[in-house]
Amino acid sequence: MTTLVAQEQSRSLDGAEKVAAVLLALDREASQRILKYFDHDELREIARLAAGLGAVPATALEEIYSALIDEISHGGVDLVGNAAQAENLLTGVISEEQVADIMSDVRGSSNQFFWRRVCSLPEKTLADYLVNEHPQVIAIVITKVDPAYAARLLAQIPGPIRAKVMRRMLVSKPIAESVLRVVETTLQDDLFATSNAPSSAELNARVAGIINQLERDQVDEILEGISESEPLIAAQLKSLIFSFEDIVKLGQRARTIVFDQLPTDRVILALRGADAGVRDSVLPCLSTRTRRMVEAELSTDASPPKREIAAAQRQIADTVLRLADQGAIEIPKSGSAPDQPE
Repeated sequence: MTTLVAQEQSRSLDGAEKVAAVLLALDREASQRILKYFDHDELREIARLAAGLGAVPATALEEIYSALIDEISHGGVDLVGNAAQAENLLTGVISEEQVADIMSDVRGSSNQFFWRRVCSLPEKTLADYLVNEHPQVIAIVITKVDPAYAARLLAQIPGPIRAKVMRRMLVSKPIAESVLRVVETTLQDDLFATSNAPSSAELNARVAGIINQLERDQVDEILEGISESEPLIAAQLKSLIFSFEDIVKLGQRARTIVFDQLPTDRVILALRGADAGVRDSVLPCLSTRTRRMVEAELSTDASPPKREIAAAQRQIADTVLRLADQGAIEIPKSGSAPDQPE
C-alpha cells in the first residue's frame, strides 16, 4: 500500500476528477447535499470518475481544497476511489433505479435492477410488446429475465416466433454491452414511461385534491368553467370534491365518527362561520358535554378572523376525506340522500 501511495505522489487530477475526489473525501451527509444539485448525466460522470480514481494521497487533496485537511488527513492512503465507493456516494441522493442504471454503465454490466423491474410486468403485457420486435431483441430479453418468468413469457409468444427466438438464443454470439444498453433504454422508454404516467382517475384525484383547498366560490367557478367544455369531467371532479358545507350530506353515524376525531375548539371555530342548517346537522352528533360547550361558546359575540374559521372548516373537510379514503365512513354520491339516523 505504501508503494502505491509513492507511485501516486506526482499524480495530477483534472477538474472533474477533483470534484469526484472532494465528494469522496467529504462525509456522507455533506456529499449528499452537494450531489442533489447535479443532473443525471453529471452524476453518471462523477460516478465513473470516482470508480476509477484509485489511490489519492493527502498532498493532492490539500492542493484541491486546504480547508478539508482536518477531515481527510488521517495518514497513509487518505482516499481510495472504486466502484463500491462510487455507488455509496450516489445512494440516498437519487433513486435506487437511477443508481443501478449509472453503476451498470460504470461497471460495464447489465442493469440488474432494471431487469428485475421487467419481471414485475405481466407476461402478457411484455409478450404483446415483443411480438412486434425482431426475434433477436426477444432473444436478448429472454436471456436477461428470470428463467421462470422467461418460460411464462415464451408461452405467450406465437409458436413460429418462439421457434426463431430459441434458435437465435442457441446460435448467437455474446451480446455486446452497447447493444444491451440500447435494448434497456428502449424498453424503459416504451414500457415504463407510459406505465408511470398517471391515469385519468389519478389526475382527477390530484386536481380534486387541489380544488378541495380552495374557497367554495372559487370551487364553483372552476367547476362551471370546466363543465362548459367538458361536462363529464366536471361531473367526475364534483364527485371527488368535499367542502365543509357538504357535511350535511353525511349520515349521522358518519358525522359522529368525524367529530369524535376533532378538537372541540376547532369545531367551535368552524361552526361560527356556518349557517343554521350546518349547525343543526352537527350539534346532534356531539357528545352531551361537548355539545353544551359548543353551544355556550357559539352564544357569545366572539368574532375570530375569517381565515381562522376557513382553516378550521378546511380541517374538518380534510378529516372527512381522510376517513372516507380509509373506509371508515362513506361519502354519499352526488344527488343521493344521506343516511338516516340510527
